[in-house]
Amino acid sequence: MTEARQRYLHELPIRPVDPASPIPLYHQVETTLRALIQDGVLSPGDLLPPEVELSRAFGVGRHTMRMALSRLADDRLITRKAGRGTVVSRQMGRLQFFLDRSFTRQMADMGRRAHSRVLQAFSGVVDDSAPAALKARLGAPCFNLIRLRFGDDEPIGLQKSIVLTEQCPGLEQHDFNTESLYDVLARVYRLVVQEIRHTVTAVAADDLKAELLQVNVGDPLLLVNTAAYLASGEIIEYTTSYYRADLYEYSTSSTYSPC
Repeated sequence: MTEARQRYLHELPIRPVDPASPIPLYHQVETTLRALIQDGVLSPGDLLPPEVELSRAFGVGRHTMRMALSRLADDRLITRKAGRGTVVSRQMGRLQFFLDRSFTRQMADMGRRAHSRVLQAFSGVVDDSAPAALKARLGAPCFNLIRLRFGDDEPIGLQKSIVLTEQCPGLEQHDFNTESLYDVLARVYRLVVQEIRHTVTAVAADDLKAELLQVNVGDPLLLVNTAAYLASGEIIEYTTSYYRADLYEYSTSSTYSPC
């Protein structure tokens, strides 16, 4: 990812707040910084001057400065991380994911390059810890794949997949840092996914997911469980995915038929 660009006070049109104004001091600071971001004076990836320097420039105390920055962080205009400073966030609307499309196709439709970072990949058998959809296949050979999914350089989702490998032996030999799982199943093994069943709910990001997806601990994530079936009706794969709910939402549609 692009290294953050440090911005200095002399580059920014910042003036001290008006203590005689009925507008609270923190709100005056917030309004000024918000305008600098929205007007493009501060760009995504810019690293703000240190908090103590901003406090002096605005003529406010550290507590007032922190309150103003916290309000901007709550609106996701900036990101504050210990040891890294305060960075202007990338501004974008929430993009829609459609339940009938693969992740790779979703990214292509958005004009983004899909790629992955494989965190774990190992063979095993379906055991008692498997999702309910796979319980009928206890003891069957499977391939476990955990990937961090990206759109361009932005982490979007964390996926944990279990693939039944009786019909796709040697699946573990593929490089899923660059290859699409469904593409490999279709192209190499002639296994075409015919039906996908989803359940969607919301969870809070724990320490690990927050670090991987670059969100804060406790931020909402979309939890999507996906069971994929072949034309024969056999289940071939089950994936548990965690997506950033701040930037993405899931959509589906159906045709209404009157009774």
